[in-house]
Amino acid sequence: MTYGIDFGTSNSVVARYNGDTTEVLPVDSGNVPAQWREPEFEDLFPSVLSVRDFDRTLCFGWDAKTTTGEPIDAVKRMLGTRSAGVEQVSEETPLLEEHHVWIGGEPFRSTAAAAALFTQMKTAASRHLLDLSEAVVTVPANATGGARYRTRAAARLAGIKVKALLNEPTAAAISYATDVDIPGRLLIFDWGGGTIDVTVLKYDGKYFEELSSRGIAALGGLEFDEALARVFLRKIGQVPENLTLQERNRWRRDVELTKIALSRRGIGEMDVDFPALGTSLRVSRDEYAAAAAPLIERAMDPLKQCLDDLGIGPAAIDAVLMIGGTSQIPEARDAVGSLLGADRIVDPGLCHPMTAVARGAAVYSAALDNHMDRDRFSLVTNYDLGTAIAGGARKGFVPIIKRNRTLAARGEKRFTPARPNAHSLKVEIVEGEAGYAADSDRAFLLGVLEVRLPKPEQHPERNAVVIDFRYDHSGILRVKVVHEATKQILLETEIDSFGKDGTPLQQGLDGELARLLAHAEIPFLRNAGPEEPRLKESLEPEMAEPGGGEVPLRSSPDPDLSVNGIPQTRI
Repeated sequence: MTYGIDFGTSNSVVARYNGDTTEVLPVDSGNVPAQWREPEFEDLFPSVLSVRDFDRTLCFGWDAKTTTGEPIDAVKRMLGTRSAGVEQVSEETPLLEEHHVWIGGEPFRSTAAAAALFTQMKTAASRHLLDLSEAVVTVPANATGGARYRTRAAARLAGIKVKALLNEPTAAAISYATDVDIPGRLLIFDWGGGTIDVTVLKYDGKYFEELSSRGIAALGGLEFDEALARVFLRKIGQVPENLTLQERNRWRRDVELTKIALSRRGIGEMDVDFPALGTSLRVSRDEYAAAAAPLIERAMDPLKQCLDDLGIGPAAIDAVLMIGGTSQIPEARDAVGSLLGADRIVDPGLCHPMTAVARGAAVYSAALDNHMDRDRFSLVTNYDLGTAIAGGARKGFVPIIKRNRTLAARGEKRFTPARPNAHSLKVEIVEGEAGYAADSDRAFLLGVLEVRLPKPEQHPERNAVVIDFRYDHSGILRVKVVHEATKQILLETEIDSFGKDGTPLQQGLDGELARLLAHAEIPFLRNAGPEEPRLKESLEPEMAEPGGGEVPLRSSPDPDLSVNGIPQTRI
């Protein structure tokens, strides 16, 4: 059997492919409460951890989502963020500012929290006598390097070997084409709980080729929850500052259930009970639609950008796949239909909105086991991969493999030391975007490599090196540095989630995961950790971390590397 895992912001799904069909594993189907029984919801495993109210033990999935304890949502989003208060381990290791989250009054890194969710999925599979020891795991098409890096690490910590990281829209297209084998140019509008990605692929009846992908990292169902919450808060007339943490969490679930109800056509007005507030409110679908309209309008931007990237119009799109829970909101479907034509939107019955991504990942997993089938899939890079260089006040960025290059991709650039008599070069491997600095918010530092030169040279040109990148379907970047004059290989390594560059992800996470999972049996202490936060107008989970917020990547004190992309140009 081959497996695919859709690790989602709000929900995760596990599927397997048996050679003929795909099926979804019932990871947590027995725990779905009656009020949450919606189409395909029994196939979902909520990506939520929580501490139970009374016995203070850890729980997961539907139990965690519907408890009035201390649920932690959107762990997936935390994997792609950076936070302050993290020291550089050494000058040779990248600064991967791991986001910390308080669970039961104890701090855990986001990678450990995500690994705990992967562990629950693996355990659930074992209850069905299935060995989920390896799988293809999906990520948003425009996920940052940090998010991809930590997703692979979290799965590995849980004992799941990641065969490849597959973009979610591409996985959905694979699932659809497996069931409906009609060639054409497909546009996948993937809008779930946390992100939106729009990808255009070409399918010729045998091969899949990604053509372009655009997205927004923090725009999804969570933002719709917040928009509806603001409607309620305006009706109340004030923010209920006196709510306890448990009451606040109950309020959040009431808001989410109301959003699901109001997302259906035919609803005029509805009364909503809020036990946490001791009150009832009446809200109309028109009020909700007005609050959601700016979000839907913003979601059209990546769709337009994709078409612009390719220089095509709506008529060039043969079918539109709308996947993810948020994409099923009628107004969202109407907006896409008005831009591309409603007749091009595939019926949800032909492309399962909630499970297509996991199903496609399972099919791709099977293809990776067969070299003949593997060649069917032509995937592309989603960011520029390159190196940082000295660039004045900000670090410059030089792409070596450019965005939208078909995998497996290769690129090389020539570099020279920035000063005479250099003993070594410090090579910073960066995932970024051409035209933006290597230490901007458009970039992520994947690794820092120290390259020893054969001997110091008075003339830097004599120590020129060629840096070669090779990036394959599995998401692993192979880096080779060759001394130009002698052809000597100075360094050859791989950059992956547990690479040899000594990244902080390796250090102590296994023990941290064990400490977290132990709380499934051992209660958390009461009154530990920071003071509980009060309800704010935003329902985004608050992370009580000293000095929170984002910080830029730290610059090397004295970069010893310059690029010679243009002949005889030194920096």
